[in-house]
Amino acid sequence: MNDTILAQQLRMAMKSPLPIYFGAVLAMLAAITLQGQLPGPVLDGWAAVMLGWQGVRYFLFRRFHRLETDAEIARQAMLVTAVWSVTGLLWGLFASTYYWPVDPEASLFMLTVVTTTVAAGAVVVSPYLPAQTGYLFGAGAPAVAAFILHGTRFSLLMAAMAVAFAVAARAATLFGNRGVVDLLKLQQENSALLAETRKAKEAADLASHVKSRFLANMSHEFRTPLNAIIGFSELMRDETFGAIGNPRYAGYVADINLSGRHLLGIVNDVLDLSKLEAGGMRLADDEIDLASLADQCLTIVGTQAKSCGVQLVIREPDVPVSIRADALRLKQILLNLMSNAVKFSHAGGQVTVAGTLAGDGALVVSVSDNGIGMDQTGIATALQPFGQVENSFTRRHTGTGLGLPLAKWLVELHGGRLDIESKLGQGTTIRVTLPAARIRRLDFAAPVLVAAAH
Repeated sequence: MNDTILAQQLRMAMKSPLPIYFGAVLAMLAAITLQGQLPGPVLDGWAAVMLGWQGVRYFLFRRFHRLETDAEIARQAMLVTAVWSVTGLLWGLFASTYYWPVDPEASLFMLTVVTTTVAAGAVVVSPYLPAQTGYLFGAGAPAVAAFILHGTRFSLLMAAMAVAFAVAARAATLFGNRGVVDLLKLQQENSALLAETRKAKEAADLASHVKSRFLANMSHEFRTPLNAIIGFSELMRDETFGAIGNPRYAGYVADINLSGRHLLGIVNDVLDLSKLEAGGMRLADDEIDLASLADQCLTIVGTQAKSCGVQLVIREPDVPVSIRADALRLKQILLNLMSNAVKFSHAGGQVTVAGTLAGDGALVVSVSDNGIGMDQTGIATALQPFGQVENSFTRRHTGTGLGLPLAKWLVELHGGRLDIESKLGQGTTIRVTLPAARIRRLDFAAPVLVAAAH
């Protein structure tokens, strides 16, 4: 048995000072009640020793409870056993004078006191069996010896009953003690598991913190030269300070600018992912006009849709609304969804962005396409960071696999939800639901069809 379990058993056996108080009260009651029934020196001497011993027990009890570590408490096992054994012996010596009183009722009183005390003590000390054994043996041996020495048929029966009482008390607590030990072992295992879990969490938190700092630092290191590359390439592409000369250089500069913007987008997505995972992203509280937001997204994605030969249609709710949200993040959500829909649509396909008001006042914005679609496994993969659905079509397109997971997390950060319906080869519909608390109806009318791009 290890120190932790042993220490817990000893703590349970020494949990309360009530047995000490109870023993002292019963000793004084016996000393007063049995005056004239037992020889004075014997009764007074026993009462003095018993009361003195209760004082010693109290001192040891206080000393025991000043110990802190399991190892220190475990080393008190023999002392605890000795304390309970001596206590039982003193009560056994008291019981051995059972035949001394003149009045039979006095003997019955003595038997009642001893039986009650021994039974209660056996229960209290039952969590630690060695101490209970010493207690029962100390209490029973003198009494059994006195009954046997008395030599009558009834005294021998009393001796047998005393032995049977001790055996029954020991057996009755044995099963319970095993349950206590099993429970303590389980608690120890749980404590160890919790400690391991806590260490793992601390290690994960540290790793997340280190990763976040690394990404923040690296994003700065990437963004600074990328912004310079993008800015200078725009100046060269637009020939702001004069003609470049060879027309082929103009094409190279345009490619440099496009690649720089693509890499900057990846850096921004990775940094946003890191912030969301660490819970460090804070939302602004902007009032956003849905029509204006739709026009902005159409302008940005319209060029992509035109180059892919995809028709882009945006429809607003019948009742114009404004949205209380983070304007930058809401725009990022719609751009990610619209860009993905266009990217995975066939030439001649159509992407429709529609807004509707639900019965509870929530706003549902759906982005639908009739492109390649996904099965359920593909949907689960697409919602994982860096997850990409592999097929011959998607492999022709670049991407980090962060757009859809970022959109989902940003929607949830606004208190909304993102749902996906898709069938392989038939297309995909993604619905973003924003809660009614973020939606406000506007008084003026707005057109149902905002714009279309080919």
